[in-house]
Formats: sequence, structure tokens, C-alpha cells
Amino acid sequence: MPSRKTSAHMRAHRKGSGRMRGNILGILAAMLFAGACLVPQPVQGAGRDESPRELFDRGEFGKAYQGYHRLFLSDPGNPETNFSLGRAAFEAGDFEAAVMAFERVLMARPDAVRVKLEIGRCYFHLGSLETAEGYFEEVMAEDPPRQVRTNIEKYLDAIRSSRKEHFLSARVSLGIDFDDNVNTAPSSSNIEITDLLGNVFPVTVDDAQSDQITTGTAHLNYLYKPLDGSLCWKFSALNYNALYRDAENLDLTLFDVKTGFCIEHGNMAWDVYGLADHLNLDYDQYLRTYGGGTSLSFILSPRFMLSTDARYRKKNYYELDDRDAHNMSFTLSPAFALDIGRISLSAGWEQENAEEDVNTYTRINGIAGYQADLPFAAGVYASYWYQGTDYDETYPLFGKKRSDDVQYLSAGLSRTFALADPRGAAIILNIGYTHTRSDSNIDLYTYTKNVTSMSVTFAF
Repeated sequence: MPSRKTSAHMRAHRKGSGRMRGNILGILAAMLFAGACLVPQPVQGAGRDESPRELFDRGEFGKAYQGYHRLFLSDPGNPETNFSLGRAAFEAGDFEAAVMAFERVLMARPDAVRVKLEIGRCYFHLGSLETAEGYFEEVMAEDPPRQVRTNIEKYLDAIRSSRKEHFLSARVSLGIDFDDNVNTAPSSSNIEITDLLGNVFPVTVDDAQSDQITTGTAHLNYLYKPLDGSLCWKFSALNYNALYRDAENLDLTLFDVKTGFCIEHGNMAWDVYGLADHLNLDYDQYLRTYGGGTSLSFILSPRFMLSTDARYRKKNYYELDDRDAHNMSFTLSPAFALDIGRISLSAGWEQENAEEDVNTYTRINGIAGYQADLPFAAGVYASYWYQGTDYDETYPLFGKKRSDDVQYLSAGLSRTFALADPRGAAIILNIGYTHTRSDSNIDLYTYTKNVTSMSVTFAF
């Protein structure tokens, strides 16, 4: 029989073991609860394959086509499946596969007008314009809704244009500008000049003058392109007039002509041209220019185009012989099409060698522009233009070589009103604003100006 001491020891041991088992069970329960919390809950829809319709609506046309093709294999005669298969193929750029799918729909439903429209679009993009025209005419004979008719007319116009050899377009504009510095007055009316002995004298110049300017522009373009030929001829003429309400001796009249041949082959276009212009200042002959140039344009992808231009001009001033000059320039201009809008860039170099070296300069240009279409046939645009010019010789009156940095910031809105007759004609309303800032190491050429412009244009 165990002693009292031994029995107490055994009772203590059983009590401690019970506490230990309770702790272990608590730890195990906590671990099981934590594990249950950490197990990822099934996501609603996880593991479900997306339908071809969902892929199509999201713009994944290639994957949508594959999904519809699987449905087609299980039921080749289903018109709805074939129609959806054709739409996916069209959006993916596989126009031949789209035609086959749509024609299977016509076999089951010969009077399906919408399907004929889709087949016409396919043949248009395949270059089978006569076949496309036939389908479009069939749809037009069914008196489709106005929006559908408008879209078909655009295709038919493009088809008819492909058979034309002569193309004529023109724009006539009338506008009003409000300029707060028509005389290009420097920011400071007090400048300093230096005489031949090096003496510096302060001089006061006129302050900036505001004025209203009435402008008129007429621009004509003509293109002759023989059928089935890559050689074409271009001609353009421009007349610009600016009449100042108050300022004297600033009225302008400009005549500009440009003509030459062009070669178009695939995604490349090459122009060789001659040019001439004549400028009158305050109704007196001021400057005439003539020369020539060449340009190349490449469409590298549906969203990217690259253009280059190189030209030579001879400038002859009627009363400023020291400014007569030979001018050479080169420009590189990429353009990008975005889902919303277009971006155009330009980088240029210019060299002008004048009779007097003080008027000889080297110039660099940089332009960045953005355009976007808005609802209701409206548009918005913005651009930034930098122009840096360094002159070769020291200016006698200022004792230094002139160096200018000019920046232009422009923005505007437009609204187009299409006219039914003549077809393609439109009236365009435009309002714009341009801020100019010129920084120069010579105070006389440091200035700012702001111009607000409004115009109405008739284009056809």
C-alpha cells in the first residue's frame, strides 16, 4: 500500500498531465483553425473558360476566332456561329476566312442583308472592289437605316475614287485674329546699343501694340494619277492675305505655288517638286523665293508613318539686298495613330547663307502636336514648337552674335458641319490660341505675344 507521500505525488502527476493534454489540444485546435483560414477560398467563376463572346467584346479577336471555330466544328451549319466566326475573323484581319464564314450564312439565309454588308466589307479590304461594290449596291437597294447607308456611301465613294484619274480639292477661309503685340515689341522698352567705338547708349523703343487682323486664305490642290499607274502629278497654290485694322505698313499678301511629280508604290510615296512664292508687304513687293525639293513618306504600319523632306530655296529681297540668301533645310517627321487621337512629331535643321554674314544663321526646329476627334464632329488640337537660331557674325549695334530661342504653344477647337451637296463638302468652324515667347541674348529680340484666332472654312 503506497504511502501518503506517494499518493500525493501520483495525484499531482495526473493533474499536471491533464493540464498538459489540455494545452496540447488547445494548440492543435488553434492550428486547425489557422489552417482553415489560410486555405484559399474558391473564387467565383475560377476555372471557367471565357466564352468567345466575352473575348470578342474585350478586343481579343484572335482568341475569339479560335473559340468560335471550336463551336463551328461541333455544328458547322449553325448560322449564328458562322456569323460570329466571320466577325471575329474580320476583326482579326483574316478577311478570306471571314468571307467563307459569311457565305455559309448566306447559304442558309439568302436574304440576310447584314451578312451581305459584311461580305462587301471583306471584299473591299481584299482589294476586290467590283465584287464589294455589288454587295454594297444590294444592301442599298434594301433601304437600310440612315447610319448604315452613310457608312456604305463612304465605301462606295472610296471605290469610285479608285477609278478616278483627276482629284481636285480646295479650302477657302475667312478669319479674325486678335494680336496683343503686332509690332513684335521687346519685353523691355529700354534697350542698349553700342557704337563703333564701343560706347553704350540707352535707347527707348515702342511698347507692344494690340490690333485686330482680318485674314483670308484660299488653298487649291490638284492630283493627276493615271489608272493602274504609280506615277502621278501634283499641283498646289496658296493665297494668304492679312489686313491690320490700326497698324500701318504691316498688311501682307502671299502667293505660293508648288508642283512636281510623285511615285507611289505600296506603302511608299516619293515626291520631287519645284516651288515659288511672292510676298508683298503693305502692297509693295518685298520678297520672292524659288527653289525645289524632294520628300519621302513610308507607312511602316497601320499606326505609324515616317516622312522626310529636303529642300533648297533662293531668297531675293526687293530693297534689302544684304538679306538675299541661299536657304537649305531638312525635316524628319514621324506620326502615330492612337486609339484616341494622333501624335505628330517633327525635327528639322535649316541653314541660311545671306549676302551679309550678319544675316547668316543656323536653325533647329522641333514640333510636337496632338489631334483628337470628339463627339458631334468636333475636334481638339494642341502643339508645341521650338525654334533655336544662332547667327554667324557679331551685330554691329549690339557687339555680340545674336542667339534666339523661340517657343510657340498652341491649342484649339474645331467643329465640322458636313454638307450633302456637293458630296464631301464641309464647313469648319475653328477657334485657337497661340502664345509666343522669344528669349534672345539681345534685348531687342526678347518678347512675348498672344494671338487668339477665329475662322470659318469651306472645304471640298
